[in-house]
Amino acid sequence: MKYYIIENSWIPKALSWFINIWAITLYPFIICRGKLDKQTKTHEMIHLYQQRELLLIGFYLLYVGFWFWYLIRTRSFQLAYACIPFEREAYDNDADWVYPLNRKPYAWRQYL
Repeated sequence: MKYYIIENSWIPKALSWFINIWAITLYPFIICRGKLDKQTKTHEMIHLYQQRELLLIGFYLLYVGFWFWYLIRTRSFQLAYACIPFEREAYDNDADWVYPLNRKPYAWRQYL
């Protein structure tokens, strides 16, 4: 999969309205405030695969939908973010450098 890394960007800070964003994936770009470490790169690569398998728009619609659903349930921006299945998969597996290459399609569904 072809992707691009943009480091030392102002974009994550500009998007930090509700939570502090260090890095963000906007297919096919991984955009980071500073230098991208290996664990964050793995986390964001998992999001690349999620976005690709859901044809981008499906990922973004589900991501926002999950976030609102959990925001209503938890009344916390941070907790709602932590409950999103896409984030749970990425955080659970970001220390395994080969996980993005070996993950099964739609693996995020096990976090529903």
